[in-house]
Amino acid sequence: MQHLESSLWASAARDARAAGLTISVPCSRNIRDLIRAGVLTMTRENRVAEADAEQADANLSRLTVEMIRATKAVGESVVRETAVVQAKRLCPLWPFG
Repeated sequence: MQHLESSLWASAARDARAAGLTISVPCSRNIRDLIRAGVLTMTRENRVAEADAEQADANLSRLTVEMIRATKAVGESVVRETAVVQAKRLCPLWPFG
């Protein structure tokens, strides 16, 4: 499951970079914690097949897009914790909320 956590984190970081943004260190911890909790949910629900990982990736991407939107809306170039809070309004998005 560590591989899935790493893969999901890499996807979120890549999306932010592609949008021309960086992620603050405290925010990266929040995102990693969100991912870790999501992977634990997947494990607990025994939903760890490839299709489940793809769904988790797609839902994390939706959250990341919202974080990027929230960051750009305030003219920032760094994704901060407030963007994560705003993105979580999309939840519940399995397995993240």
